[in-house]
Amino acid sequence: MKKKLRKASLIMLIIGIAFVICAFLCMDVPIDLPLPLSVLKVIYKIYPIATAALFIASFFVKDK
Repeated sequence: MKKKLRKASLIMLIIGIAFVICAFLCMDVPIDLPLPLSVLKVIYKIYPIATAALFIASFFVKDK
């Protein structure tokens, strides 16, 4: 379980870093997302919290 949590949090971290890089490189491309801005802000705030929580939880879960 511990290894699965660490792998999941690492994958989320890599995806997050790739997203930020793509966002900075493609700032001039107008993208029309079907989600309201308030929903996107909530997603952007929850994602790093979930990533950190998964990574921290991987240290507290005991292997079977």
